[in-house]
Amino acid sequence: MGEDVESRNILIVGAGQVGRTLAQRLSGDGHDVTLVEDDAGKAQELHDGLDVQVVEGNGSTAAVLREAGVESASLVVASTDSDEINMLVGLMAAQLFQVPHVVVRVRDPRHESGFAQLVAAQSAEHVTVNPNTAAVDRIATLLEVPGALDVVSFMGGALLVAGFKIRTDSDFAGLRVSDMQLLFASTPTLAVAIHRDDDWIIPHGSEEIRAGDLVYFAIARHELQDVLSLVGVPKDKRHRVLVAGASRIGLELARRLESLDVRVLVIEEDAERAQHAGEELKNAVVLHGLVTDQTLLENEEIEGVSTFVAVTPDHETNLVAGLLAKRLGVGRAVVLVDNPALVAMVGEVGIDAIISPRSLTIGLTLHHIRGEGVRSGAALLEDQVEIVEVEAVRGSRLTSGPLSEVKLPRGVLVGAIRRGSELLVPRGRDQVAPGDRVLLVTTVDLAPKLGDFTEAP
Repeated sequence: MGEDVESRNILIVGAGQVGRTLAQRLSGDGHDVTLVEDDAGKAQELHDGLDVQVVEGNGSTAAVLREAGVESASLVVASTDSDEINMLVGLMAAQLFQVPHVVVRVRDPRHESGFAQLVAAQSAEHVTVNPNTAAVDRIATLLEVPGALDVVSFMGGALLVAGFKIRTDSDFAGLRVSDMQLLFASTPTLAVAIHRDDDWIIPHGSEEIRAGDLVYFAIARHELQDVLSLVGVPKDKRHRVLVAGASRIGLELARRLESLDVRVLVIEEDAERAQHAGEELKNAVVLHGLVTDQTLLENEEIEGVSTFVAVTPDHETNLVAGLLAKRLGVGRAVVLVDNPALVAMVGEVGIDAIISPRSLTIGLTLHHIRGEGVRSGAALLEDQVEIVEVEAVRGSRLTSGPLSEVKLPRGVLVGAIRRGSELLVPRGRDQVAPGDRVLLVTTVDLAPKLGDFTEAP
């Protein structure tokens, strides 16, 4: 794989779940990765378990950054659990060491704007990735699509990529992917990824959709209702949303829902946080109590809630609360969980959708590394499939002829093309034009090869 990608020297500070996973992925992509970790025991464990260089020490000090090779790095990623440390690392990388590309993870929106102002005069390309904002965006988009286990928005919101479990009574069960054009003759809808048993499939035209599959469809937003009816999603006339936890994510989600005139109820265990939420929110009802208190949920008529969203800082509590809410009759349960093993069980444990800030952060960070023309990106459940939106570049292989002649590798799919205001489902005879927005779907092992097709020589 390494010979297919232009190798870069990448320095990652912070070896938590995000840093460790990024190091694995980027090393597997053929990059030279150095990981800095302050904890001696964890550093030794990483040294024994990962095929990357590991430097033990405080990554927010110039001496340790020099030891880790910052002066030859083309990219620095600051992914510790501290906003302040990440900002300091980013500032030193950009200002002291003139690293050309810097990605900083922050959770507080005030830190995002502050960091942007501090490095505004630098020549470095700097990006902040906020897992909290990403989680709110993903949940809000998910709430737009009843019955979906996962939803990502692309093309400025005009295109949704939504995953549905296919029921035996669905019109899609037994349908070949190439036959979808019979159902959607004039609208852009395509199956772009299928999770079956333990496998992820980037489907070709002859692939059959089976009952029990988790299928991701690329859907024009204005055609969403037609797709929902064919998937067989039952209609739910309830419109109340219960947000369990007035964390940063919960509070921002409640604000977002209030702005859409959604009826919102917030439950928060901490009295001070509950009071703060009540002062911050305009129309939402805020209650002080346990999100796993069955009596409280029953008193608040949980059976009349369309969606229960558990976003407390305790992810085990979120899972328990979601399961309890489903048992009490809530229409849909969405929970914030960062355990990879639990994320893989979505749809199988009684939970309708799982939001993983770790996965969202990794997906957002990777799309900033993928190269020229990449406008947005996301990783699907289990991080085994990546979707990227690129702007087609003149002279790239992607624009060299009809798609049937471009010879994209098996496992890479063009899911949609946006040309001006028009959305297209691409066929083999279609040709991508410079300036088009193109949705590319691929497995993670093939993602590094996308630059061969999307970048000009």
